Amino acid sequence: MQRRERSILVGGFLALCAAALMLAGRHLEVPGLFYDEVIQAEPATQFLRPDGRPSEIPGIETTRLWGRWFPVMTQPYMGALKSQALIPTFALFGATPTSLRLTTLAWGLTGLLLAMLWARRTLGLATALLGGAFVALDPSFLLVSRHDWGSVALAFVCRCGGLYFAAWGWSTRRAWALFIAGILLGLGLYNKIDFAIFLVAAGAALLLTAPAAVRAALRSPRAALAVAGFALGAAPMGPILGRAVLRSRNLLQHLGGAATDWSEKLHVLQAVLDGSYFHRLMLAGGSFEEMFAVEGAAIGPFPMIFAASVVFVVMRLCTGRRRSDRHDAASRAQAFVVLTALLTLIGFLLMPGARRIHHVMNAWPFPQLTVAIAVVELWRLGAVRGRGRIALRAAAAGAAGVVIAGSLFVDLHTLETIGATGGKGRWSDALARFADELAARPGAVVVSLDWGLDGPLRFTAPDLELVEPIWKLQGFAKRGETWSQEGTPEHVYLLYGDEYALFDFGASLLAAVASLPPGSATIRRHLDGSGDPAFLSVRIAQPHRLVYRRGFEVRLR
Repeated sequence: MQRRERSILVGGFLALCAAALMLAGRHLEVPGLFYDEVIQAEPATQFLRPDGRPSEIPGIETTRLWGRWFPVMTQPYMGALKSQALIPTFALFGATPTSLRLTTLAWGLTGLLLAMLWARRTLGLATALLGGAFVALDPSFLLVSRHDWGSVALAFVCRCGGLYFAAWGWSTRRAWALFIAGILLGLGLYNKIDFAIFLVAAGAALLLTAPAAVRAALRSPRAALAVAGFALGAAPMGPILGRAVLRSRNLLQHLGGAATDWSEKLHVLQAVLDGSYFHRLMLAGGSFEEMFAVEGAAIGPFPMIFAASVVFVVMRLCTGRRRSDRHDAASRAQAFVVLTALLTLIGFLLMPGARRIHHVMNAWPFPQLTVAIAVVELWRLGAVRGRGRIALRAAAAGAAGVVIAGSLFVDLHTLETIGATGGKGRWSDALARFADELAARPGAVVVSLDWGLDGPLRFTAPDLELVEPIWKLQGFAKRGETWSQEGTPEHVYLLYGDEYALFDFGASLLAAVASLPPGSATIRRHLDGSGDPAFLSVRIAQPHRLVYRRGFEVRLR
């Protein structure tokens, strides 16, 4: 029976992989790369280059290994696990947008397999297959795996792998599997410190639903191997953990005044659950500030069905009578899934500074498994109810169909927008097209004067001479000091228009250029596929000095 179930599960997984790749595996070169997509990819390319150099972005840490710059940390709260894992892929297939996105998508599907294996072991085959389908087609999962940032895909692998090996190792008394589970969960924390939200939520859920099992585990010598594995996996985070905690020392004060965050957090939570997050971000040109003001984003019905599923499963758990240990174990597993989903989402709401999709995704795959549990239980309830049998089973099938149809609706509309525009604003293929143009001009020097421009260029056109002074300019501006740079006609200054600018350096340069004699400078607007401005480039026709002191001044030579 187990062999037959495994075969069915693997077949179902392969079918879901095919569906996911048909949706998200095509035209991987569009839209152009987003800054947060490449912040962890670019250090991997630098490690592979004999003349590679460490990134100058604040917070990134590298060390010399085999004569190369090996990435250790991406930010004070994020390890460089993704950068390290990308090195073999880039070494074998080259560093391109396609290889990057296909790799992260493959990681997401690997996590899906592990999630389905864990669900089959703890919740049953039907729930595993249905929950796997809900996850595989979920727009948030599918598109964040395709355009991974915040290292969501690897976190998903670590989370689901840790669950699977822990359940397998404990039930079969395989100590080495518990050690692997510990390593994976530790790597999840090293990958990004907000993984702790899931660890705390799952730990609390396990304690509440299976206290006797927790006590037995703590008394077992096998638990020591899991702890050792966790310590090993999380070890690279150890030296900086204190600094990360210190950066959050104002937690209580922040929570006291967090009312200003609730609106944005609730919008993010809603958009991630209903699948509209990526579509909104695309329509807003990659602007997190404006994404919830856009109109026309495709929305799925998952939040309502998830809420109804939580109520239904909790009622079943509270009123249902189980007659065997097997059924009692199934009830505890279902309660664990629902509690972990809810506690992880609550953890997102309480976590200071958590405002992005990668924070919410710590809850995946638990919301989808909650709905799958509800659908399967409703279907089974129809088997024992004579009068309402047809209605109950129709409701179960209808709920599953609505979730899948809603996900496909959002998937297709989002991908259609991407294909039609090539991305917009900060997330446009216009930058990649301009990179090709610049690469054909020997001697070009590109100076990025806003966030989001340098990283994609450095990844797609590594031989270009690139300068990103914005981090230094911030420091000079705060100290009231003067910064200057010599320029030639080959210097190209990149900036965003008002609708996408994060810094005021671009507007300051435009004001300085406007005061030059006529014909001294060329300002060019670069358009996305729908004809809207994506960014601007400025060239000054003669040698010059660019001086910044609370504003730019251009001195012609």
